Formats: sequence, structure tokens, C-alpha cells
Amino acid sequence: MRISGFDPYFYLQWHINSQCNLSCAHCYVQQRRPQLSEAELFLVLDKYIAFLNQKAIKGRIQFSGGEPFLSGALMPLLVQAGKHGLPTRVLSNGTVITAELASALPQTGCRTVQISLDGDRTMHNDLRGNNAFERALEGAINLRNNNITVTFMMTVSRRNHLSLKCVYDICRQYADRFSFSRLVPIGTGSQMSSDVLSIKETKRLFKAFFELKSDDGSPKSRISKPISRPMRDPLWHPYFKRCNPYLLNGCSIGYNGVCIDSDGTVYPCRRLPIPLGNILTEDLADIYNSEVLNQLRNRDLLKGKCGRCPLRWQCGGCRAIAYALTGDYLQQDPQCFR
Repeated sequence: MRISGFDPYFYLQWHINSQCNLSCAHCYVQQRRPQLSEAELFLVLDKYIAFLNQKAIKGRIQFSGGEPFLSGALMPLLVQAGKHGLPTRVLSNGTVITAELASALPQTGCRTVQISLDGDRTMHNDLRGNNAFERALEGAINLRNNNITVTFMMTVSRRNHLSLKCVYDICRQYADRFSFSRLVPIGTGSQMSSDVLSIKETKRLFKAFFELKSDDGSPKSRISKPISRPMRDPLWHPYFKRCNPYLLNGCSIGYNGVCIDSDGTVYPCRRLPIPLGNILTEDLADIYNSEVLNQLRNRDLLKGKCGRCPLRWQCGGCRAIAYALTGDYLQQDPQCFR
């Protein structure tokens, strides 16, 4: 199984629940799925660990939801993952992270939480709901008071792309890292198809983000050059010539990770809603060898501009955006500005 050249870990984005306290306009969930019992969740973890051992590879888990902090199983799962040496992080909207909850998190071994932030108070609340902005910042404060690293993640669309610098400035005060992802209009977010950035807008966005500076002379700023997470977007390739090789192979979809939904359904990516099987009834090794993942691993099958591009094996485009806008996950990335 191929690991070198991509992220050296086989990641699992694990949606342990479907319960959420917000109704975000761009949410990729169409409808809430059933949730596994705590015993079933631990079985999923056992099967993931067995897969890692079988392939002799390392793993890491991103716990998501719904809102994962609403699940009573989150803390025990974090502890169990830590016992097996698995690095963990939690993807959250930040709104339910109380001081008490944040103080308990370090004991689980989890050291990083990603919080969604999509603009200033008005923009964020418009996209995610009343008071979501204030509560997200409060959650970030509580986490940092307990030495938990906080990353702000911005989902960028035509509605908020001009707020990039604003969010970055907020991040300098309330978080440790800042990143963004492109809007993929699926689920509830399918209503925002017209808000997907054009090619020119996407290029301006990437250029603006690359040029953001971290050193403004403030001794309290803990934000470093924000290149770790967003570099996984394949469109970063033209901007980085010297760095770790695995960061310049585009998205690792099909290679180095899968997503498991709250009912056990396995997907190539949470934003690419093509079911591959169910972890409760199938082995992850068999799912990994599915036809869809085999196709995603063969970039010579890509179509359109992506298929002709000499950088297809270093980039590959975003398969999720291609699928959302064309219905074909092998089609060209509609936002590629190369």
C-alpha cells in the first residue's frame, strides 16, 4: 500500500455522531444519519487499529460529527486511541466547549482542536446561526487556557471570500493556526452552488492567503506561517517548490485515508458522498481495495484539463468539487487556475 510520497499516516476522519446544535448554510450533511452505540464505536476503533497493524502503517484520527463534543463517547474514544499511540484531533464548531470540558481534554491525550470560523460576527452568524461567533471564540479561549492548540478553519465561498484577512486577524488573537477549505456544495450546502468561487476568484484567494504575513511585531502572536493544513489542497502546488515531498502530492484521497460516517458507512472523503461499504460488516482492507478507491488512485484516469495536466500525479485536483459540480469524480477540478 502506498504511503511514501503522501502523508506518512493513514488518517481516519470519523463522524462519531450526527447530532449538531447548529444549522450551517454550507453543511455537507443532507440529513442526519443513525448513530452507532458506544460499543459499536469501540468496535470501529478496533477494526481501524487492526487494519493499521495488518498494513504495518501508522494512523491518526480526526473526530468529527455532527458536533463531536455533544457525544458522550468522545472522551473515552480519545483516551482509547491515545493508548494505542494514535495522534488525535477534534473538528468542532466550538460553541459547546466550556471551561470544564476544555480542562478535561488534555487528560485524553488530544492536543489539537479545529474550530470553524467563516468571517466576522455578522458573516459567521449569518452562515451558522445566532451567537455562533461569540460562542466559538469562547470555546477557543477555553481550549488555549488549557494549552490545547486551536486551528481556525474557514470554509470559503463567494459570500465570505473577501473576509479572509478579517478571519486571519481574528485568528491572531484567539487561535494558533489558520486555514481554509473550498466550499463543496453537497448536502445542505448544495443550495450554495452559485456561491462556488470562479477560477479567477480562486486564484486570487490562494494568492492572498499565501501572502498573509504572520509577523506584525506583536509578541503575543503565536501564529506561524499558515501552510500546514491548506497545502493539502492540490491547488497549492504552484506556490511551493521546496518543502516536504508528501505535501506536494495533492490530496491523498484514495491513498492515505477514509471517512467513516455516524452509521458506519465508509466514504473516500466526507465531501465525496460515494458509499464504499460499512465498517461494521466489512473489513477496511477490502474497502480499501474497492473499485472507486482504485480509480481515485489512478490519476491517469482523470478527465478534461486534469487528465492532460503534467502535474496530475503531483496535484490531481479536488475530486469532491468535481463530483459536486459535474457528477463525475474523475472530471477536472472546476476551480483549477493553472
